[in-house]
Order: sequence, then structure tokens, then C-alpha cells
Amino acid sequence: MPDDHKHCGHDCPDHPIDGALEILRAEGLRVTEPRKAMLTILAREHGPFSADELHKRMGKAGCDVVTIYRSLQAMEEVGVLRRCDFGDGVYRYEFNHGEHHHHHIICRVCRSVETLDLCVADSLERMARQKGYQKVTHTLEVFGVCPKCAE
Repeated sequence: MPDDHKHCGHDCPDHPIDGALEILRAEGLRVTEPRKAMLTILAREHGPFSADELHKRMGKAGCDVVTIYRSLQAMEEVGVLRRCDFGDGVYRYEFNHGEHHHHHIICRVCRSVETLDLCVADSLERMARQKGYQKVTHTLEVFGVCPKCAE
């Protein structure tokens, strides 16, 4: 797998869950069954998901929602997950794929989220670096009304 699956300087195995578990261990975080379940859902269903959405998807294998919030925050802090803010007061989380990133289009009506793999802001980051800025990042989310809600 190419180098775009490096998180916080750690090399990850081919599977995103294996890489995430490796990072958790390296950062001194416990690898618990609820954390494994959350990572499995995020990998299988390609998030982003809120803590409440993950809680529902985890079902009987789950834990209390407070544990989910804490785990998501801890996994974000070590770079395993990326937090998404779609302006509705609810944070959602997805795997952090390092240098490879994407954006989202969010329906204003039903709040459905789709991935946009094209990044048009890379040239803006380059321009910022040329002006001497360091540690440049960006966030870009697109909002609209999905075809289903537009009917």
C-alpha cells in the first residue's frame, strides 16, 4: 500500500483496522472490544459517523455512549480518526488517511453525507506554503439538497 496510509508518522499494515490498533498500542491506549467494534464499523461502512450513530450500529456488542465519545476523542487525538464538523453541532468521525483526504457533500434536508474524492484546495495549500506558512491544512465541506430530497 502506498505511503498515504501513514498516521502521525506510524507505518500501518495494509488493513486500516490493523494500522489503527497498532497506533493505539504505540500511543499507550488500550485496545478494547468497543474500540475494535467502532473501528470495524468505520472501516466497513466508510463513516463519518457520530457517537450516537456508532452506538446504534454497535448494538449488543456496544457499550455506553459516554465510552464511545471518550474513545472517539482519544483516537482522534492520536491521529487514527479525523473529526468532521458539518455545522450542525454534531461531530462525526472517520478514518484519518494521512496525506490522502477527501471532502463531503451534505444534504441540508436529510443530512445524508457522500464522499467527494476530488480536492480542489490543494493548490490553495501550496500557495499558502509559498507565502511562508507552515503546517498548512484545510477543511472544505459542500452543502446542497440531495436528489431524493429535491423530488
